[in-house]
Amino acid sequence: MNRLTMIALAIACGGCAVLSNVSPIGEGVYMTVVRSNDVNARLAEQQDKALSQATSFCAERGARVEVVKQVATPPTPGQAPSAELDFRCKPGG
Repeated sequence: MNRLTMIALAIACGGCAVLSNVSPIGEGVYMTVVRSNDVNARLAEQQDKALSQATSFCAERGARVEVVKQVATPPTPGQAPSAELDFRCKPGG
């Protein structure tokens, strides 16, 4: 493959990568926020995605997730749903 093709593939695959949306917020607690682009998406789906991200994040560290706080209020009409999950990674994954 030529160099231009390799660059194009790298850019195209960059969009395929799963990016962890996890941020430390202090005292061993992390936060992940999932926002849908679809106003018809279900709130429960966003909650499940947030928990899945937290679980994967902790599993990569050989730990299990412990939920500290979950925020998922129904969106106003015409708005897409979102969910926030604050969590810790506890040893013993």
